[in-house]
Amino acid sequence: MNNKDSRQNRLKLKYLSAAVEQTADSVVITNKDGIIEYVNPAFEETTGYAREEALGKTPRILKSGHHKADFYRTLWETILSGKTFEHVLTNKKKNGELFYADQTITPLKNTRGEITHFVSVWKDVTERVRHREEMEALNKSLRFEKQKFEQILDLEERIGSFSDLNKLADFIVNGIAGVLEVERCSLMLLDEKTGALAIKGAVGLDHKIMRESKPSLGEGIAGLVAKERKPLLVEVIDTDERVGRENLPSYKTKSFLSVPILLDHKLLGVVNVTDKRSPGSTVFTDFDLKILLYIVRQSAVAVENTELYKELKYLTVTDPLTNLYNYRHFMRTLDYEIDRFHRFGDPLSLLIMDVDDFKAYNETHGAARGDEILKAVGNIFSKHLREVDIICRYASDDFAVILPKTEVAQVKLIAQKITEAVSRLDPAHKITMSFGLASCHQGMTRHDFILKADAALTHAKRHGKNQLYCQEKHNAG
Repeated sequence: MNNKDSRQNRLKLKYLSAAVEQTADSVVITNKDGIIEYVNPAFEETTGYAREEALGKTPRILKSGHHKADFYRTLWETILSGKTFEHVLTNKKKNGELFYADQTITPLKNTRGEITHFVSVWKDVTERVRHREEMEALNKSLRFEKQKFEQILDLEERIGSFSDLNKLADFIVNGIAGVLEVERCSLMLLDEKTGALAIKGAVGLDHKIMRESKPSLGEGIAGLVAKERKPLLVEVIDTDERVGRENLPSYKTKSFLSVPILLDHKLLGVVNVTDKRSPGSTVFTDFDLKILLYIVRQSAVAVENTELYKELKYLTVTDPLTNLYNYRHFMRTLDYEIDRFHRFGDPLSLLIMDVDDFKAYNETHGAARGDEILKAVGNIFSKHLREVDIICRYASDDFAVILPKTEVAQVKLIAQKITEAVSRLDPAHKITMSFGLASCHQGMTRHDFILKADAALTHAKRHGKNQLYCQEKHNAG
């Protein structure tokens, strides 16, 4: 290794170390026996344990008692087999408080392929889990008006499709105004440098107000909600002691809603709603507030995805070798697509595939050449599949593709193109792939769906390889 390469490697290690230390996600590194050797500052902040208290212990210090012995047995069997384990765990802080962690545990191996350490990365998703639980309780205790329920589902379906923040803000305020039947709605985002709120999207507001209204934390109603991070429902502004002011003449009614936009305890902004125009009443209710909180919660995730978090999220959901999505992202996306299938009924296909005899190829030509082939295969997938298809590196030489709104016949054509391109990768040694295809059906879970596609791949491997097999259509190619 020359001096230039050495300097570049040191620089990469420096940046990697800084990223791990500064990331908002908790990072824990243990040895093979589970003894903690490293925790980052986010771990200390989330759990309440100082680094010195955690080092030399095991992750059992966070054990909540909410998971059975079988759960931990499966966890250890998974990671000791060299696979990544992902689950939302219920953990316990030092002070006894419970929290939910979306956790991924990945084995680290040496050059001989032996597991030496485990890296656990998790995000505190307590707020998200509790929000989901609240929404589930809401669905049980309340009967949504059919039209509003459909509007909410439509918003949820479309809200994640925006990459431009301005367009997203306009979509959110128009959506809220439609669902709650209001004349005025504004979405304000927090400027972290100045500490002021600025209107990013609005319905029914004068453009001058939109430009000039920039309250700081604690200033005015929006500033108060942002500072206290609590939703505010006011029925009559003139008599509400929390507000302490008379109604402005420009407003038609005296009732309003103002809620903070929060994501994982971070304040992103505030949404304000007033001038309710529904035939029944012009006064907002707890039911209106619950609907608004649900929409704002979905909006927070969408706003975050359009901001500067994209680069860090790319690193956490992307396989470093192939630049395809990783197993963690595959599982999350598959849950989402199955849920959407059950709601709307559009066809959904899952394709699991691997390189035939890749282990033998790797041993013959070397790991470096094997990595080149996997990268090239990833490029072929990206070239021949659509932007809406979710392409993931499922395991070592296993890949998976989630294909929304795709029938079996369409997948067969895609697999043929991939097969032809892969066969040209190495003129001296023809490389082939086997494909297992499954279609989603009503009532099917993620587990069922994956098992079905995996069984189809196994059938293709056992009956000659270099083919696509689908149980619904028998041998598809």
